Amino acid sequence: MTAAVNITRLLDGAHLRADLVQRGADRLMVTFDYRRLDRDGFGPFVPSEQFAEAGFDQLMIATRDNDWFINPDTPALESVCRDLRRQYSTAQALGYSMGGFGAFRFSRALGLSHVVAVSPQVSIAPQLVPFETRYTREARRFDPALGDLTAIFDAGLRGHILFDPFNLSDLTHAQMLQVLYPRVALVRLPGGGHPCTRILRDVRRAGLIQALAMTPSRGPTALQSAHRAARANHPAYWRGLQHAAAARHPVWSSIARQSAANMADVAQDGVDEGGDSA
Repeated sequence: MTAAVNITRLLDGAHLRADLVQRGADRLMVTFDYRRLDRDGFGPFVPSEQFAEAGFDQLMIATRDNDWFINPDTPALESVCRDLRRQYSTAQALGYSMGGFGAFRFSRALGLSHVVAVSPQVSIAPQLVPFETRYTREARRFDPALGDLTAIFDAGLRGHILFDPFNLSDLTHAQMLQVLYPRVALVRLPGGGHPCTRILRDVRRAGLIQALAMTPSRGPTALQSAHRAARANHPAYWRGLQHAAAARHPVWSSIARQSAANMADVAQDGVDEGGDSA
């Protein structure tokens, strides 16, 4: 018999929403909204069937703007998280990019035991991350005090940060986060892009990220193996290697450039012949 589903809006603010999908579980999975270039207010409400089938209730945290969850509703969300946490034996979280920052920002209020953050930022405040130039418009209204992880971090938090080491900004964010959260392991997915899921998505193995969030004790081996098996035949990996190696390893960069070009030619041949270019 399928468990009854009860959906409750715990926070309905002008800037943030928090919706609880209850199925009678004693474990909580918290998910966070991600940055969208086409954002126009709050996005669609889509609970995860994968989390439900694994025996989790789900708290879905959404934001109206690409603001990294830092706005006048932030203190209210913290209060909601603290109150809700008392109802569960354990709480885990999953977030992508901006959502990964959110997972760390609210980890203490949620009493998280484990977090999976995919290409997260440690901050977007220019004074803290002057190398970060991708979010300059959003950074203008980012409150560095309210978004300061150094004031609220939990050094005992465990988890995994997934990132593409070819992306220097994401690599730096990951390393800075690990200084604050030394028990959170770094998982390198070279060529995955931002967020670092492209290769796994293209071979339909991105579900391994959700699996890691649900069962962290298994570790990232299966995820890394799937990525490693797919990257050699993916042009994004070779393009990433080309740019990463250009300054110090020009020979490798040249080899990578040619490999990416060869794969592009093969893909084009498949399209011209009416075949499956994937």
